[in-house]
Amino acid sequence: MAVSIQQRIREATRLSHQRLDAAMASVDLRRPAYYASFLRGQAEALVPLETALERGGIDDILLDWPQRARMPALEHDLSVLDIACDPLPVPDLQGAAVMLGAVYVLEGTRMAGRSILARLADEPDAAVIGATAYLRHGFGKRLWPSYLAALEAHAEARHAPERVIDGAQIAFGMFESALVPVLSDAVERSRDTIRLVPTAPA
Repeated sequence: MAVSIQQRIREATRLSHQRLDAAMASVDLRRPAYYASFLRGQAEALVPLETALERGGIDDILLDWPQRARMPALEHDLSVLDIACDPLPVPDLQGAAVMLGAVYVLEGTRMAGRSILARLADEPDAAVIGATAYLRHGFGKRLWPSYLAALEAHAEARHAPERVIDGAQIAFGMFESALVPVLSDAVERSRDTIRLVPTAPA
């Protein structure tokens, strides 16, 4: 049985996925400061990736791209929480296969949003819940299965799956570069605050 392109990407990016999962597990996104850092990291990777995809003509490859683009939703949430960010440079995503690989990662982050929303609902914070347009984007539209169908059917992706993997690795690398440092910094600042709190005399 032939190995699907999805399986090839998943295996090739396993370590990157694990590193991002570990970074996310280190913070409690129900805390507004951590959630703000999460959104900032997401924006610093997603904004240049979506910009590169749109410049490359992703809407000619995925005709429903306007339903997939999440920059407006993310910008809404950043505005609600008054978060500034410094996006990474726009990458050079050349060719349909590379772009489809980058979209694999973007659509994966969309699916991860469901579990994050479930965690936020455990102890809802009004400020956080008011800034979840990004996490809620695309719910009910079956964007993941339609993406996979387009990926597996695309002639260039089938001919050069290694280029799809290249695109996925570029996108994973950007999320690692943007998200891991801001989450680590948020954790460290939180620890510094705890250390500065004077302890009561015995």
